[in-house]
Amino acid sequence: MKNKYDYTKEYINIENYSPFSFINEVSAKYRFRPFKMPFVNVEGKEYPVHPDTFTDLSLNKKDVAREIKVFPTSSFRTVYFPDENICYKVPVLRKITRGIRNLSNKSLRRSEEAGKALKKTECDNFSFLEEECFYGPKEEFNYIKRRMPDVDIFPWFFVVKSQKFDKEFLMKAIENIIKTWMFFASNDIYLEYHTQNILVDEKADIYYRDLSDVRSTSVEILKPSYLKTAKDGEEILSVVFDRTVCRQNLDHVFRYDTILGNDLKGKIKDTIKYYIGRYDLKFPPYSMDFPIDKPERVPVRTGLVEWRR
Repeated sequence: MKNKYDYTKEYINIENYSPFSFINEVSAKYRFRPFKMPFVNVEGKEYPVHPDTFTDLSLNKKDVAREIKVFPTSSFRTVYFPDENICYKVPVLRKITRGIRNLSNKSLRRSEEAGKALKKTECDNFSFLEEECFYGPKEEFNYIKRRMPDVDIFPWFFVVKSQKFDKEFLMKAIENIIKTWMFFASNDIYLEYHTQNILVDEKADIYYRDLSDVRSTSVEILKPSYLKTAKDGEEILSVVFDRTVCRQNLDHVFRYDTILGNDLKGKIKDTIKYYIGRYDLKFPPYSMDFPIDKPERVPVRTGLVEWRR
């Protein structure tokens, strides 16, 4: 019998996970409770739409072909459908954190190319959730199906906040996060490893979700826009690793930590240094981040993050 994902763990989230986390225009009733997601007929095909988008697009009941009961995840435009053990990622034409959460054709193409790149580059202790992309007649009807793995799996932010896991598990997961990020970076694949994009299984192996966030300098559709201002091969390491792994991940781990302590913080720093050396990654002697007072994603230099000192 296949495992079903425990979606309730999505609701034990970390607070202030990003400087813009207070911005959320999704209707409250669709954030933490199950709801009926309609499929609408458009040009002879059925497309799932989020109820908020249903309203924004001025659709009405005659357009509805069927409805399914879904459960919102921590990413409110991604919902879990337990009957098939899959997630649907659909557009929500509302602002969440930095911008409107549409689902452009470019995002779908990024997901497809990222999946191809990850399949070519296998790594121990790492898997990713494959995505099937569906293009609508308009981008407002685009959607993605993401199959959940048939193992017991936990959102990393649940592990961080729940305090239900021992320090050996936490340290093993943290090393796997660092090791796999560095390995893929050495292959010009940059994973957005903030807490929301990581799942872990009972062995502390990593499962990455949300392929449209993957970046690469050698695949045109995956090139980050900030390459125009950041140095190839150096600053992109800091833009992604220092920002997502350090500030939006390890900092959160130790914000909630009650069992790791400063001695293990030093061990994590040593682990980072080891894998930087092992994969010969040329990090700059400073860090990069996006300004918290501007929604534009234009990286600027900052002080070196504690984890690389």
